[in-house]
Amino acid sequence: MQWRTLAGPELRRLAGFPGSAPAVLAAAQNGDPRAMALISGAYATGSGVPRNDSEAFRWAQRSAATGLPLGIHVLGLDYFYGTGVSPDPAQYLRLIRQAADAGSIVAAGEYAKALFRGEITAKDLAGALRYAKIGAEGGIAESKMLYGTLLYDRSLPGRNPAEGGKWIRAAAADGYDFARKAAAALEAQDGFSASAKQLFVSNFGNSLVGAHTVIAAADDPCVTQIVVDLNGTTGSFLVNWQETVVASAGNSFLNLSGAILNGTQRAGGDVRNSLGLSLHRDQSDVPEEQDRMSDLASAAKQVSEICHAL
Repeated sequence: MQWRTLAGPELRRLAGFPGSAPAVLAAAQNGDPRAMALISGAYATGSGVPRNDSEAFRWAQRSAATGLPLGIHVLGLDYFYGTGVSPDPAQYLRLIRQAADAGSIVAAGEYAKALFRGEITAKDLAGALRYAKIGAEGGIAESKMLYGTLLYDRSLPGRNPAEGGKWIRAAAADGYDFARKAAAALEAQDGFSASAKQLFVSNFGNSLVGAHTVIAAADDPCVTQIVVDLNGTTGSFLVNWQETVVASAGNSFLNLSGAILNGTQRAGGDVRNSLGLSLHRDQSDVPEEQDRMSDLASAAKQVSEICHAL
């Protein structure tokens, strides 16, 4: 969250008070905690009143002292931006967490982002997941994207790729730009997955595998997990589309080249540089199956291009 300058009418509308900024100030002077927080923001940005950092900080302190989550959050922003006080990132973090715990959805989203980035505090993905969920459920598009992203993380308990995709698509529907790109990658993966079932896995690295695909599904917006069966033994590949391209494609085959991991763990696995999918010999001349392979190649190219651009 950042300070933004609001025109007088918009400030009054958001404040829920009739009249001009002086009316909001009067309400603050009469002890209304929300008015205190709002007039603090007005002084910080010069909206409806002359800009005055000292007054902004003083009103934020008074609002926060009442326990109002908005007031606590505004005071935290003063410490972050140095509005009427020396910048203090540690105090900012303490206050936005306090505001989040007191019920501020916006503060929860901000705190989740800080824990995720690990720039002004130690990275804490489990904590980021917990607070991003609050922001996401509260309707914040950026929190929806972050929550969805963290639901894909293999290091976290409660990992849920299907739920992660739902939240990323929700953030995209809200107009969040990065989420739109991630959602487009998921859509392309859906097309790939629908065409990849029961295909022959003709090669992996430099060896003949002779297996067939059981499941292909998004492992995150730019990773597809392909589960295969080889004579009753199940294995899996992870295709990282940010580092994978379509090496060649025809009516009956598709060869991928790039970062392909044999196994279900991203770390410590056996990374190869190619994966070949093809039709069974008795399907090679079937027009419907050739169309399916064409769709598979098209989706693979699309998801690769999207993810290389992310």
